[in-house]
Amino acid sequence: MGVDFKHSRPYHPQTCGKVERFHQTMKKYLRRQAAPGSLRTLQAQIDRFVEYYNTTRPHRSLGRRTPAEVFLSRAKAHPRLPSAPGGHRLRHDRVDPGGKLTLRHNGRLHHIGVGRAHAGEAVAIFVAGRDVRIVSEEGELIREFELDPSRNYQPMN
Repeated sequence: MGVDFKHSRPYHPQTCGKVERFHQTMKKYLRRQAAPGSLRTLQAQIDRFVEYYNTTRPHRSLGRRTPAEVFLSRAKAHPRLPSAPGGHRLRHDRVDPGGKLTLRHNGRLHHIGVGRAHAGEAVAIFVAGRDVRIVSEEGELIREFELDPSRNYQPMN
């Protein structure tokens, strides 16, 4: 669908500068407020800050506009690929120690070999009719095939 996952290194705040700067600004705001007597009061203070930060406070990095103004002025992203036709499914699973997955099709279980190299790996299984695609969490296509409903085990090609 054209989505790129971006992760930062754990315990390395320099890679999340914008988030760290936001937290710094919010903590500074909260220190100037009356000490909250409950979590509900603290949540109300945070909600007021977020509303102010996004809709009222102009930002230097945004040309003195608010984040809400900038967000609403930009074109929104859409998936690059057309959506799958009706009758499709998505399932998340983990490859078993023997390198296999199990898929139910028309009330019958089918065992799918993906290889021991993928044992324990979390995957997504896309099914459209009899077309099956198995994709890693990183988006790498592991296996693509047409399900043979007459066979219990779907061998590797």
